[in-house]
Order: sequence, then structure tokens, then C-alpha cells
Amino acid sequence: MKFVAQRSKILEGLLNILNVLPTRSTLPILSNILLETQEGKETKSSGSQLKIAATDLDMSMLSYLTVNASKKGSITVPGKTFVDIIREAPEGEITFTATDNRLEIKLENGSYKIGGIPAAEFPKLPEVNTARQNKVSSQDLVRMVRKTVFAISGDESRPALNGALWKAEDESMLMVATDGHRLAKVSLKNKKFHGLSGSVIVPPKALNLLVKLIGDEDKDIGVIFGENHLIFNLEDSVISSRLIEGPYPNYDAVIPKDNDKKLIVEKELLASTTRRVSILSNNFTHQIKFALKKDKMELSAANSDLGGEARETIPCDYSGEEMEMGYNANYVLDILKQMDGDKVTFSLNTPVSAGMIFPKEKKENEEYFCLIMPLRLAD
Repeated sequence: MKFVAQRSKILEGLLNILNVLPTRSTLPILSNILLETQEGKETKSSGSQLKIAATDLDMSMLSYLTVNASKKGSITVPGKTFVDIIREAPEGEITFTATDNRLEIKLENGSYKIGGIPAAEFPKLPEVNTARQNKVSSQDLVRMVRKTVFAISGDESRPALNGALWKAEDESMLMVATDGHRLAKVSLKNKKFHGLSGSVIVPPKALNLLVKLIGDEDKDIGVIFGENHLIFNLEDSVISSRLIEGPYPNYDAVIPKDNDKKLIVEKELLASTTRRVSILSNNFTHQIKFALKKDKMELSAANSDLGGEARETIPCDYSGEEMEMGYNANYVLDILKQMDGDKVTFSLNTPVSAGMIFPKEKKENEEYFCLIMPLRLAD
């Protein structure tokens, strides 16, 4: 195998692939990146193609780059070492030559050689059947992921919560995530999703990588719901992820139906005050107390280890009975980051029941809310 590529171009593809490599593995091949030159039939590009691939067996990613290949072939090389070499190389053309399971990386003023493993030992990757894929707006999907992924649980004893539930029908799509302490749900309606239908639980690693790859680009991407895996088909990249087995818990059962007290407050004012007051919150619970009174709310926190207390009062729109409740400040801040507009609405019932948070101004064809469980206040 021999090909020539611009350093900046191949580095861009490698940095994305690097996100898939496992941090540690008992299988050396999983620490390697597959490099394979082929004709440009896999993508819309013409000319020779370099396929770059990585997998941790649960998730895999392929990227296709246009290169000048004079000899076809393939090899796998240690991913981190390979990326470090390309990252530190000066800008310009680099020549790559693979012979006898060794890869030579030739720069203008020198060369590097690293040992590899035959490509035949690299795990087989899922194939993309474009006849089965449906199209989804990339920005619709990115928006849904960003508004929910923060609430995914890291508790391995409840595996179904270790991913986001994604349900799709012809004209509606929703995503839900919860860790048992908070819940985020976003629904998009009255949009065309080109026949996509089904329900899957997607790990956050795949969702975060997808958001990183798409960025602000607005285009349709291919989606395939498989029996035990999910495929995202971008123009020059493919992400495949093993799905989490369900069933997903009945989240509707925990959504309050009788929260009759409304609190409206400036989002940025609440966020900045929460950040300041939480500096002196408990290091473990991060508890911050909201004391609601007519048209004002007091935020307070205490840290017995530091002998410290913090207290601030901010204006709000509230006319219900006086009430005090405790929340994890980090959870509050995570939720506020995802709320659109200048104000948020809290829908409350009692100090020990779940509260709901909405953007005051709702986006057309979108429903979004977060649920947060209170902490029991110390006497």
C-alpha cells in the first residue's frame, strides 16, 4: 500500500476516529486504526480513497478521504502513536508506504516507521445497506441530542438508563434521557422524517461523536435502525453503534400531572446566582436551597467543612404559597444551559415532589421540558 495525503486532511479524519478507540483493551487490534486504500466508489468523491476505521466492538467509525494512491493495500497501526506522529508533523504532503506489516511515514525531512497488525485481523464492521436507510435532518438530531444527553445515567446497574431513548414515527420524533434524579424529554412534531420508524436506546458515546461530526452543518443524514445496532451514514463518514437492550422504563409514570405552582425567572440571572451560591454548597450533594416568596426567591447554600454560607435574593414571578426546596446545583445548571429564551418556567407542587422546568417561550413544533427531583433539606 502506498499513498500521498496532505497532513491537515488526514489529521482531521484521524482526530475524529480517535474518539472511538478504547482507553484500554486486552485485544491489541482494538488499539489499532485500519488504513485501506480503495477506489472512490464508497462516497460521492472521485479518485482514490483512503478508508480509516476504528472500533471498540460496541461502536465503530469509518471515514473516507480522497488521496493519491499508487498502490492499493491495507494495514492496521497503533492509533494513538500514529495520530501523535501526524499531529506533530509539519504541514505538507506525507507519503505512506506499508510493507511486511510496517508503515513508513515519510516527511519532507525525515521518516518514521511503526509496526502494524494485518488488516485481516481487524474486526468486521457493519455494512451500510442504503436501501434500508431513512433521512433525518442533521440539525434536528443534533438539537435533540444536546437537549437530552446530559441526563443519561452512568449507573451500570441500570443498563437501560445508560443511553437515550429515541423514538421515531413518520411526522414526529422524540428523545428521552434520565438518571433517576433528572429527566429530559424533547419532541419534534409536524416534520417529515422520510419513513423513519422505530424505538432504540442509543449509548451517549455514539450520540456525542455524531454531534461533534455534524457541528453546525445542516443537511440530511442517513439513519438505519437495525435489530441490535444503529447506523448513521454521513457523506464521508459512517458511525455504527451497538444498541442498549431495553425495555426503557416507563418515564411517563414519573412526570407530574398536578404541579399547579408556577415560578418564572430570568434564566441567566438564575444561572449566575446558582453558580456563585453553589461555591459554598456541600462538596458531595451540591445542595442549594430555593426559598420562594411573592415575586422573589432566595438561593442559599452551606458547607460545614468550610464553615461557610452563601445567600442571595433575586426577583421572580411567583404568587403561590411560600415554599422551600433543595436541588443539586449542578443539575440545575445543566438544565438551564439547554433552555432557549431569556426566561424559564418552573412547574412545582410540594418541596419533596418532582419539579418541571420549561423554556417560557416555546419553539414551534417542539416540546421540551426537564424534570428534576428535589433533595431533602437538612433540619
